[in-house]
Amino acid sequence: MGKQAKRVRREEAVQKPHDEDAHLTPEDRRFASTLNYLARGIVIGGSLAVMIGWLLPEANMGRMLGLGLLCGCLAGITMKNINDRKRGR
Repeated sequence: MGKQAKRVRREEAVQKPHDEDAHLTPEDRRFASTLNYLARGIVIGGSLAVMIGWLLPEANMGRMLGLGLLCGCLAGITMKNINDRKRGR
């Protein structure tokens, strides 16, 4: 794909509003954003805990995963709160 074709696609993507978000109210968008942050935190926390569990020979993997998911949930909520403060909500 040439440079011009990439530029045209990029311009079309910028000009077109996303239809999936067009019908959402601001409260729904904020809730979707909260779920997005929460899901990110859970996935990252769980995966980091499992990786650390592989490195520690005497670690209980189930306990590591549960603790990582819990910490990821709290981290996701914290990220959302920080983002809300930056945006002044």
